[in-house]
Amino acid sequence: MRKNKIVHILYVIVLVIFIIFGTMLVIRLAELRRGNMFYQQAAETESLVFAASDNSISSVTSDIWLPVFENQECGPVLPKIHEGSLHLSRFAEKYPETAIWLKLPDTPLSYPVMLGKDNQFYLNHLPDGSKNALGSLFLDYRTKEDSGNFIIYGHNGSGGKMFGLLKQYESQDYFLQHKTITIATMDSVYVCPIFSVRRVEAGSDAYRLEFEDEESLISYINQAALESIYPIDIELEDATKVITLSTCTGWPNQRLIVQAVIL
Repeated sequence: MRKNKIVHILYVIVLVIFIIFGTMLVIRLAELRRGNMFYQQAAETESLVFAASDNSISSVTSDIWLPVFENQECGPVLPKIHEGSLHLSRFAEKYPETAIWLKLPDTPLSYPVMLGKDNQFYLNHLPDGSKNALGSLFLDYRTKEDSGNFIIYGHNGSGGKMFGLLKQYESQDYFLQHKTITIATMDSVYVCPIFSVRRVEAGSDAYRLEFEDEESLISYINQAALESIYPIDIELEDATKVITLSTCTGWPNQRLIVQAVIL
């Protein structure tokens, strides 16, 4: 009798644990589904056509900001802005902390990038402010307009979500098919050639935001190129800024970063 009672108690305990963990799993899956739907809707409504091709290495496309004149007698009308910038502006009207739009051509990676008040909030919040494990891509909160390194953080999401596909860049073959990243700001679109793929320690000098002068920036870029897990042959002397995409690797203090330059 006593043995049966103990077995019954253990059964109840296991059942309760199963129900708790099952409920938590259902809640998490529903949360991730909601996050995926948010970004899917953002992608469907973007009507986003970046003018530059994957093989372009010019940092600013020629049709980003074109003065348009319908009739000389009527005077100038508003300039025509690149569609990427227009979409970013529309998205930022709904979500004011949107800073830029990031796209990796010919991949599913196309997301808004937020700029919050710290580096914690957007780890588990969508651009609309709702809590979600998928989180958002976000710039380091210390970023300024004149920063030399624009660091963008994102989760290493399963199925390639968020920055989940960055691990593909550890294959040189993948890089050879995806050599650039595209950044849309409110008035410009930049096609940025990738120059380094590497694993670094969290908080290392790789996460430096500011540089004393142009020489210091070029020195940083050359060192990052040397540390790349495979050589990338591009001209770096004319670089003006660095774009750093950062995600976790599964090791506690290690990060994978993919870096590009604005020429």
